[in-house]
Amino acid sequence: MANNKRGCDPVSIRLEAEDFRLWYTKFRDVISDLSLVRRVSSIVYNLLNQGCSEEEVVKAVEDILRNLNVDPLMIKRGEFQGLRGDVVEVLKVVFPNAIQETKPPFFINERNKRGKSQQPPVNRQVKKAVRRTLRIRGTEALSWIILGVSSITAIISLVINNKLILGISSSLALIFLIVALMAHIRMI
Repeated sequence: MANNKRGCDPVSIRLEAEDFRLWYTKFRDVISDLSLVRRVSSIVYNLLNQGCSEEEVVKAVEDILRNLNVDPLMIKRGEFQGLRGDVVEVLKVVFPNAIQETKPPFFINERNKRGKSQQPPVNRQVKKAVRRTLRIRGTEALSWIILGVSSITAIISLVINNKLILGISSSLALIFLIVALMAHIRMI
């Protein structure tokens, strides 16, 4: 591990530590190993670019984690691809039990033995949500159309003074206004 000539600025370390502390305390309950390692990799990258040696960065990161009661030995997964070599070296020292976790992007179809594409679960969930959204929008659009027709019928019945048609069309207008609004706010 090579030393840089400029040395490590303690102010940079304090700023990185405070930024990490704020992030960690805000999201502590939802942070995965992968997101923690990714966030720490950004600290490592910044400190190395500011002139800290790898040894100084390891010590600084370990101090930051220790102050937040994060046990680096408990981190089992990390994303190391695409990171600079010196950043990966520091991360492997800080998180010795972390192994490379790589999943294919969700948009890449895998082929099964019969040659049919198997869509990842994320793709299926997105398609279900789109179908549900389109169905709700269809219900909403139909309700607005029927509301318009019944409103026009109510206006015409007012002009021709037909109370029966006015009552029926007003009732339909009210019913389909409620249905359209419920569809709009996704209650149905």
